[in-house]
Amino acid sequence: MAATKAAESKEPLGRSDAVRNAKNFVAGGAAGMAARTVIAPVERVKIIYQTRVTAGTLAAGEGWGVLLRRVVVESGGGLKGVVAFWKGNSVAVIRVFPYLGVQLASNDYYRRLLQPVLGQWSSYSSQPFVASKEMRNFLAGGGAGMTAVLTTYPLDLARARMALLLEQGAVEMPTIWGTLRHVYHKEGSLLALYSGAGISMTGAMLYCGLKFASYDKSKALCKEYLVPDPDGPTSYLHRAVSGGLAGVISQTFVYPFDVLRRRLQTGGAEAKAKYPGTIRGLWRLYRDEGFFSGLYRGCSLNYMKTVPNTTVYLALFDILKDYMD
Repeated sequence: MAATKAAESKEPLGRSDAVRNAKNFVAGGAAGMAARTVIAPVERVKIIYQTRVTAGTLAAGEGWGVLLRRVVVESGGGLKGVVAFWKGNSVAVIRVFPYLGVQLASNDYYRRLLQPVLGQWSSYSSQPFVASKEMRNFLAGGGAGMTAVLTTYPLDLARARMALLLEQGAVEMPTIWGTLRHVYHKEGSLLALYSGAGISMTGAMLYCGLKFASYDKSKALCKEYLVPDPDGPTSYLHRAVSGGLAGVISQTFVYPFDVLRRRLQTGGAEAKAKYPGTIRGLWRLYRDEGFFSGLYRGCSLNYMKTVPNTTVYLALFDILKDYMD
């Protein structure tokens, strides 16, 4: 098995890459849709909690727990009761299929692309295998995150705007394309469809780099210490636990980028003026609202989303990819 894996890692990129990338895209998209549906209620409350400051409707001292009841009671958008937690999920699923499909497929592709380069570099390192593998995973993950944001960002912008409309009580919702047309006509250029894209790409680079690097590292540790089986295949339990750990580790580092991204997506021209650039924007957020209530607003709720989300889509992607292969 070890010899086979070694041979695979040295296999040159060729025409078979197109088929492999297509399979990974489908597997990643399907895994993302399943995960997004599981965590839809938490994501809905989190977005409302983050954006109520922008909308000016968050009462002093109001926490995210209060919003759970309000989602059910206020409803709006055509859905009533508990089902209201899945408002906007169809839009999110349409966006998450290409987003995670591109991210997970390109991560696999970049790993294979970087392997020969870092393999040569590792000959100069005192710990060549560890240094080469960990750097490859981080760089490939970071590149995959940026690629996914660049190719699907307008869909994410539309989803955030539509979530804000739902929060404001809209009954009739525009389509994704209608939302994008409205943004374009209101703000006057195609660049408006990429409001907050810079901060999103920075956050995605760090998040995905840490996520994929820590996921592989966690799988190795789980095989060694959690139901130990160092020489056997990675079990479903190892994959699930590793996915949750990877999500928590990466989210802890990059959460402030997510808060700032939502502000830029939903605040229009006013938010662009208020938060000019990544560093200045994060500083303004910290100065005006503080560390926990500003930079990490809603972070505790986000952990409730991140653990099941990354657990489902990373583990399910691995399983689907193995099945397709």
